Amino acid sequence: MIAKNLPWLGLTFFWTFLDQITKYLIWKTEGFSLTPFLDIIKVYNSGFVFGFFGDNSGVLKDIFYYGIPIVVLTSVVYALIKSEDRFTKFSLSLIAGGGLGNLIDRVFLGKVRDFIDFHIGGWHYPTFNTADVFISVGIFLVAVKFFYRRN
Repeated sequence: MIAKNLPWLGLTFFWTFLDQITKYLIWKTEGFSLTPFLDIIKVYNSGFVFGFFGDNSGVLKDIFYYGIPIVVLTSVVYALIKSEDRFTKFSLSLIAGGGLGNLIDRVFLGKVRDFIDFHIGGWHYPTFNTADVFISVGIFLVAVKFFYRRN
């Protein structure tokens, strides 16, 4: 079972590698503007999604910061291995690769490196990274598949 999933697990690690290499390269720069509404900046997120629990410490933060991502990542990899559908496997590889990329930051740095700053005027969307993009695209694709199958 694992052997037939090696390409998909390899793809998962490829997404993780892309995330880690983009973070590494960005941290070598001073940051810059790409467009009038998109900047590359360096921000550390020591919280959960959108910085939740960033100012907290203790068991509750550890559950949200390490426990939930590990459980979700394990579940996604299990679903990837069990799935027979290539589209679903691809989608889950994006989610798992992005999740692993952020988990690596959490374990080794104690915080996640974010750098994509999308803004319109004075309004700023929470800063994010390539791992977050992979996770979001993967979830979107899973949702499309789900709704496509329902209809």
